[in-house]
Amino acid sequence: MDDANGTEGHLPPDGSPGWRLSRRGFLAATIAAAVAACSSNDGDTTSGASIGPTSDATTLPPPPEPSAAATTSAPETTLASPVVSNPFTLGVASGDPLPDSVILWTRLSPDSALPDEDIDVTWEVARDNSFAELVASGTAPAIAALGHSVHVDVQGLEPDSEYTYRFRVGGFESEPARTRTFAPAGVVPERFRFAFSSCQNWEQGYYAAYRDLVEQDGLEAFVFLGDYIYEYETGGYADPRGRSTGQKFECKTVDQYRQRYALYKTDPLLQQAHASVPWVITWDDHEVENDYAGASSENDDDVDAFRTRRAAAYQVWYEHMPVRLDPPTGPDYQIYRSLAHGDLLRFHVLDTRQYRSDQQRSAPFLPALGDAVQVRDNAVALSPEQTMLGETQRGWLIDGMAASDAIWDVLAQQVFMFGGNALQGTDPPVIVVDTWDGYAGERQVLLEAIGPVADNLVVLTGDFHSAAVADLRSDPFDASLPVVGTELMASSISSSFFDDDQTVEDLVAGALQTNPQIKYFDARRGYTLCDVTPTSWRSTFRAVADQFDEASPVETVSTWEITAGTPGAVAV
Repeated sequence: MDDANGTEGHLPPDGSPGWRLSRRGFLAATIAAAVAACSSNDGDTTSGASIGPTSDATTLPPPPEPSAAATTSAPETTLASPVVSNPFTLGVASGDPLPDSVILWTRLSPDSALPDEDIDVTWEVARDNSFAELVASGTAPAIAALGHSVHVDVQGLEPDSEYTYRFRVGGFESEPARTRTFAPAGVVPERFRFAFSSCQNWEQGYYAAYRDLVEQDGLEAFVFLGDYIYEYETGGYADPRGRSTGQKFECKTVDQYRQRYALYKTDPLLQQAHASVPWVITWDDHEVENDYAGASSENDDDVDAFRTRRAAAYQVWYEHMPVRLDPPTGPDYQIYRSLAHGDLLRFHVLDTRQYRSDQQRSAPFLPALGDAVQVRDNAVALSPEQTMLGETQRGWLIDGMAASDAIWDVLAQQVFMFGGNALQGTDPPVIVVDTWDGYAGERQVLLEAIGPVADNLVVLTGDFHSAAVADLRSDPFDASLPVVGTELMASSISSSFFDDDQTVEDLVAGALQTNPQIKYFDARRGYTLCDVTPTSWRSTFRAVADQFDEASPVETVSTWEITAGTPGAVAV
């Protein structure tokens, strides 16, 4: 097990978010050397990590003169700027909102080369797209050692309010984008609308789900549950009906991960989704390597070599995400955190990869499925040493649940918890070992601890490239136990679910009949909309008709509702 001592977030005892920026300044002299020491020598001159100076913020300045957005040609005067072509090719994003703050992100990536030095970028936050009423502005460094990425913690905003933001550098402007803050503690909003999904394999389809997402009225946030990129060499898991990355390498170095993220970020529908609402993001396995567990790689690589790869992957993930976190300084990086929208809903954002024990290693149940499906080894799965979360994160979660004042407590996590036995009546069950079924002992401990203290427990899940609704019990295969919560699994944005594989389809069809805790299952691409009020939670499952057509129709295929105080969902 690869565990690390975490803390309960990144704020000081007084809760002031400003501490995060001053801490960045303190770390400035140490991080580049730390990451360089555990990164591969891949020829990229900016493969280390360092932290730049704090954002130079000014609130309530005079309104600026109107200007055109998204300039694409070089400005007339560029002598003072190293940026001579449009640097905003990867778009902009926001995330991790608080009642008075939100993180703004971009990464400078022009067609022309940038110098190996930090570049000051201007940011502006306004009430609307005209930027006539500017409420905050300042400059922040695009840090060379972090891929010229920019992370701005904009503070002093009004709670539960919508804003427009943009970046400017060298005479160029980003397109204006929309963000919003969460409601403060002690307030119960009447309604909160968000969506969630995961898994956007570039080579297995297009992002029609995002086109539909930005067309939804009143959307306030999007939760992404991992597999933002896929690390494979082009063609490894491609679909001939899809598109190619053209990158003939599996990502292992800082430069390779940067190339992969930069490609994904060019997708216009993904850019629109980032520009429409703030995101709450965690990772899964493909941000590093398929099915990795702690310091154990899929192919049993040398531990030190894999931790070097993990350090590179974690750094580049940070470089491309609008997250309320300090940059990583090596292969250990705490990203689990919580965010609340008033007293209506609290997201407990989990990391189920970095601290977990290795998956059980037994013979495949079916050769066609490989090592993914096995007869459960109870000596492993039920052992108190077999962990998905690690002791520190598990304790943080249990304590956070007990202290939460939210009506709805939400786990934003990766792999399904509801359980699945591929064969009726078998004991031990036939399971997918990379899910919570392979960590059944910890699942039982966790649900027995949080079930009684969470008034309304909802688990959001991705990873499985399919949608589902299920009841949660501490042992999913014991129907005599009480239901303690509801699990909602969103399908993938583009990643396939064994499409056209009749063996798998037959296995899934049989499993649904023998697992009554699973109330709904659908293997099409898509995402899930959630409308939350103090008394109810409605989830609308949206499915893409053709994942290989970015203009594909997207339709509602199922709707489910949870009543506050009554665990379990009912079809509407």
